[in-house]
Amino acid sequence: MKRFCRIALAGMLCFPAFGKTAQPNILLILADDLGYADLGIQGCRQFKTPNIDSIAKNGVRCRQGYVSNSVCAPSRAGMLSGRIGIGFESNLPHNSLHGLDVEVETMADVLKSAGYKTFCIGKWHLGYLPQFHPNQRGFDEFYGLLGGSRSYFALKKTDQHTAIERNGQVEPDPPGSYLTDRLTDGAIDYIESHAKQNPDQPFFMYLSYTAPHGPMHAKPGAAEKFTKIKNKKRQIYAAMVTALDEGVGKVLQTLEKNGLTQNTLVVFMSDNGGPTDHNASSNKPLKGKKGTLWEGGVRVPFMMQWPAKIPARQELDEPVVSLDLLPTFGSAAGIRHPLKTDGINLMPLFSGAGKGTAARDFYWRRGDKRSCALRAGRFKWVESRGTSEQWLFDLEADMGEKNNLLGQFPEVAEKMEKKYSQWEASIPDPAFRSDWKAKKGKK
Repeated sequence: MKRFCRIALAGMLCFPAFGKTAQPNILLILADDLGYADLGIQGCRQFKTPNIDSIAKNGVRCRQGYVSNSVCAPSRAGMLSGRIGIGFESNLPHNSLHGLDVEVETMADVLKSAGYKTFCIGKWHLGYLPQFHPNQRGFDEFYGLLGGSRSYFALKKTDQHTAIERNGQVEPDPPGSYLTDRLTDGAIDYIESHAKQNPDQPFFMYLSYTAPHGPMHAKPGAAEKFTKIKNKKRQIYAAMVTALDEGVGKVLQTLEKNGLTQNTLVVFMSDNGGPTDHNASSNKPLKGKKGTLWEGGVRVPFMMQWPAKIPARQELDEPVVSLDLLPTFGSAAGIRHPLKTDGINLMPLFSGAGKGTAARDFYWRRGDKRSCALRAGRFKWVESRGTSEQWLFDLEADMGEKNNLLGQFPEVAEKMEKKYSQWEASIPDPAFRSDWKAKKGKK
């Protein structure tokens, strides 16, 4: 994506409006730690996800959908800003003074300036100090938690990371409540209220679920519905994903009830690959898991619908990345001024107006700088700097990254390593490192 970065950051990119359709509502639904293979539309047969699947069936499913980082916080930072190489490359330390750089514009900032009402529901994880709060980062309304995870059940005591708040005011956990349902209800309430009070104003909602991130908490009795699954942890996981799917279904039904479906752009994706050892998710047939730069860490379920503009039942093999959402939303909203972004506008591709995107490169780096990867066309180059090992894969023939072609194509690897080094020299060092391992997995 370096080639595109040069164009976009030079301020030369404009986004034409598509037709005369009014500005669409935009609903970005993000799952947390969902496995690549854990939706029906992605091949799962152990449990059903009809509501999430419907987004792909009513629009487009991207088989090669990527995120900008393989762990929660930096992936969200890249997605919301449309930028990579901004110093945010690790999960935040538990009591960190860092956050998403206040000089970096978010998609909420962009859409709010275009007349949108902006809502953030759920997990934030982009900074705990007042200047990093969602209400200071372009969101008119925030209902959720500032931290990275918490119990799905009601807590008697909460802290800065686990409290559910509304615009800075903590709301006690109702007895018997379940977090996935609370976030769903919060989204529904905002949509219905906005539809009644401001029917002519478009809205942007970032619905950031914590499911199916740990802790492994299913609703009482829900895991028992999946006894055919032998792995007990995966039984719980199945129940958590099912609750997520039910929540997404209720939100989609709310759009339909209020006559908003046709002109609402809905995106569903995960923030990174599944941590298979922690939550019993599955990334098959991909190699690796959350935290790695193998495909299982950075390739995720990625789908979008907008009935007014995007034809249904599309299956797309062209690689796309979460960085593309900001310019795509900008185009959909009719924003014509240049945006700072390392992504591209996907509307010509999704709407059928274009035949494909220009060739581009995809770069990844973990926050400790010990692992890095580059995808250029069909090839992906990976390096472990801790061991000085390198790998080269042909993803078109080997999406599972089983066959290292380094010995067969050394000139390709050398070229890609050089290209990566040039890109890395153009971005700042990570601003901080994570301490989550020292916190026994707390993020």
